[in-house]
Amino acid sequence: MKRRDALKTGVSLAALGYLYPLRSMAGVSANDKIQVGCIGLGGMGRGDMRDFLSHDDCEVVAVCDVDENHLNESRDEVKEKSGKTPDAYGDFRELLARDDIDAVMIGTPDHWHCPIAALACQSGRHVYVEKPLGQNIHEARLAVDSAKANGCITQMGTQVHQTENYHRAVDLVKTGKLGEISKVRFWIASNNAPEGLGNPPDTEPPEELNYDFWLGGAPMRPYNVKRSHFSWRYFWDYGGGWLGDMGCHILDPVFWALDLDMPNKVTAMGGRYVLHDIGEVPDTQEAIWQFPPLEGRKEPFQIVWSLTAGNEQGIESQGRGFMFCGTEGTLLVDYGFYKHFDKKGELVEEFRPEDDSLGNAGKNHKREFLDGIRTNTRTSCDIEYGHKLTTVLHTGNIATRVCKVLDWDGEKEQFTNDQEANKYVSRDYREGWSPKELGLKVGDAMTKSDKAFTSPHSYKERYPIRLREA
Repeated sequence: MKRRDALKTGVSLAALGYLYPLRSMAGVSANDKIQVGCIGLGGMGRGDMRDFLSHDDCEVVAVCDVDENHLNESRDEVKEKSGKTPDAYGDFRELLARDDIDAVMIGTPDHWHCPIAALACQSGRHVYVEKPLGQNIHEARLAVDSAKANGCITQMGTQVHQTENYHRAVDLVKTGKLGEISKVRFWIASNNAPEGLGNPPDTEPPEELNYDFWLGGAPMRPYNVKRSHFSWRYFWDYGGGWLGDMGCHILDPVFWALDLDMPNKVTAMGGRYVLHDIGEVPDTQEAIWQFPPLEGRKEPFQIVWSLTAGNEQGIESQGRGFMFCGTEGTLLVDYGFYKHFDKKGELVEEFRPEDDSLGNAGKNHKREFLDGIRTNTRTSCDIEYGHKLTTVLHTGNIATRVCKVLDWDGEKEQFTNDQEANKYVSRDYREGWSPKELGLKVGDAMTKSDKAFTSPHSYKERYPIRLREA
């Protein structure tokens, strides 16, 4: 039985040998509340915080953000919804130094996902971290290893995973009704041409934002409003563009249904062709991954990505989606529907959920995480699974940047035929901001810490926060 089938049927994963050596929840019983600290409280992070607040057995006891407006607004919202004022921090390390927090939510920009996740696991906390898992492959590996070493329950924020539509689509693929699947296509199409992000001038950072801490390990750049909140994802220093941002949501059911591991080849091409703005990532992109043969087949399997930011038509008149291409049929899927066609292109079935499973997906995703903590059960989108999924997206972006056919060794997590491409597997850090300098123990030293973090960047000394009266 495969891991995904075990999750679906409720079979104990511990019995199948898939669990990490999980720590017990000291001080948390079935009747106690799980105490959560929320780190990164912009748009997505704020939504995640609200999802946690919706669960009666969960309590948000601390909030953290480098933007004082986000911090104040989130603290006030927790007080309004729960009746209790959480403690507020500008430095996540102070939050992790507490001894009363069971789990953390990480909703920061991508380049902070894995350093914080790895340090949180090292401190013995369970981790819910937004997708994609990280800004680069090496950091994600550090987070996965830290979770394993410290026995932490984790969940990556691919909320759409919890929808009835995705579950039914995956079940249909597993029936074999599509025949032999040789290709899956996934795509995004939109039209923001020609302005895109625009070309605003660089300015001084706003007073409420600790820009130095926001950058963290990323290079020091002049502050620009479009390099910061939300639109940071269109710059290589912090994110991976459309592919890195939305790829996890769209590709998740493909990995899930086909039980995929790592590709062995990838090639891609693209660039900023139609958006005349300050953005860096491609607005037009094609990527192809080759995977080893699926179970029961002798020939390789292919996944193809298409991005068009200057035309909304997409594929099959859908601006976003994915499509399984089989010898006996086709399955077209988006967040809220799927269409099953036979081998001649005739519609066999169309499904659209009657309830609001998409609207409740975020809450249900947190529910699985909280239940995992209580029962020491591995979640369906833990960060080991998320690492594989995110790595595929990273390799596609790397192939685009070097514009080559690359051979990928999934075990070593290196390209075997191009050293230029391997430079993008990790990153260079500003002095003092690497995961190790922030306190992460790596290699043989990766053991449970005493929650003491040392760094030349002391928030208390350099960055006093200004909280409005609660």
